[in-house]
Amino acid sequence: MEKFINRHSLKFKILGIIFMALFLITCSLGFLAFQFSKARIITMLGDSIRGIAAAIAGFVPFDDVILILDKADEIKLAGKQDSVRSQNLTLHGPKRLGQADEPAPASSQRDPKERYVRYASILQMIKKVNNIDSSINICVVSGGRLLNIVTSEDAIFTGASYALRPEAKAAVLSGMAKATGIYADKDGMWISAYAPGEVLPSDDGVVMVEINYRIDTYVEMLRGELSAIVVICIIGFLIAAFISYRLVTALAVAIERLDAAIGNLEKENYDSPIDIASDDEVGHLARTFELLRKSIKSKIEELRLSLKNERMAHMESVVALTNAIEGRDPYTKEHVNRVQHYALLIAKAMHLSHEEITLLKYSCFLHDVGKIYIDNSLLNKARVTDEEFKEIKKHAERGARIIEGIKFLSDVKDVVLHHQEWYNGKGYPNGLKGDEIPLLARIVSVADAFDAMTTDRPYKPKISFKEAMDEIERKSGTQFDPEVCAAFLKYRDTIEDMVNKRFNGESAAEG
Repeated sequence: MEKFINRHSLKFKILGIIFMALFLITCSLGFLAFQFSKARIITMLGDSIRGIAAAIAGFVPFDDVILILDKADEIKLAGKQDSVRSQNLTLHGPKRLGQADEPAPASSQRDPKERYVRYASILQMIKKVNNIDSSINICVVSGGRLLNIVTSEDAIFTGASYALRPEAKAAVLSGMAKATGIYADKDGMWISAYAPGEVLPSDDGVVMVEINYRIDTYVEMLRGELSAIVVICIIGFLIAAFISYRLVTALAVAIERLDAAIGNLEKENYDSPIDIASDDEVGHLARTFELLRKSIKSKIEELRLSLKNERMAHMESVVALTNAIEGRDPYTKEHVNRVQHYALLIAKAMHLSHEEITLLKYSCFLHDVGKIYIDNSLLNKARVTDEEFKEIKKHAERGARIIEGIKFLSDVKDVVLHHQEWYNGKGYPNGLKGDEIPLLARIVSVADAFDAMTTDRPYKPKISFKEAMDEIERKSGTQFDPEVCAAFLKYRDTIEDMVNKRFNGESAAEG
């Protein structure tokens, strides 16, 4: 596992994805709602005015249109002289626009001014009935232009020409009424409708009814709806974001706790339970890891018990070996115990690990195990020849061979083999020096030598505690490791108490 993990990155990534999705969904819904409202207005108004235009176009005869167009100048002149809008005309229910049920007087039957006024009045009435506040025009499409014939407004624009909108062209080509979308000009916002009527007999012209519907009020209403949609979308986004944050935070916390629990497993800490109350995949994973933790802990306990039993068996093996030596040399048992006490003081001063201290204990018990091969009479001789001393020196190598096949004593073997090496390289069996000698062997060497000096041996009487300490200090850097000597001398008072108790005990036993 990586040493550093950004424990908030997953939470921020999930929240980022959710917030982005919410933002896009909110914007999409808002846009769709706005487009729906806009399309609703366009459809509602467009269909309405398209139907009105189509109804008007169906009742406008081309001959009246031609007459008014031909007499456009006279109608404009009459409009300047008096108000044609103020004439009191009696309209009879026509069979079609421009044709009365009863024949009109001959003098006025084909009067263009009368025809204009009649149609203008009809357009005004249609405007009023349908609540249209902008113009309705009867036009002619000719030469790609739109010529005004009659308008519902007070002004007279007969003969005025202006560009043809695409919807008007589409109406001419399809023969069906068409409506525009919303468009704007300098006077406001509009929707227009175009309905084709009769085809003129000349110039391929077509009668066209145009209704221009001003929708500024509807646009303001649409903008108000847009504002409401934006507010609703923002509130919805904030609510969804808050709920998402709470849910993602709970998920991230569960994942962090699971990560911490897995970290404990990685650190071989199997005592902390993995307790994540969740019914989702994270909870399932946590329960799986909890079962794994319990299983590993159980196996470790079994291994610890097995290791403890194995170590006890090992210790019993070591004791059996030392007992075998003791049967031939009673001095050895007490010697290895004292060497162990001194060595453990050195280990404490040097802050050795638990594993190193365990190996040191085994090494102290077994450092002289090779003496089992030496003749008992030779061990108790006051004087030995050079050949006999060479035989005695072989105990280190022989002891190493004894434990060579025991796997758990593989590290102890080197201590047994080299505990008689000197720091300056003049020891035996291999003449190692300095750090070439295993550390535990250097510790056993000091402890072994000190106990030998303070104990009566067949070939050499003991010396005093002070003399022994002086000898250790004097041989620091030659026979002994200076660092090990310093650690040993650090416990001078403790060691002196141990030696005095032993000397006093021996004196009492002799007395």
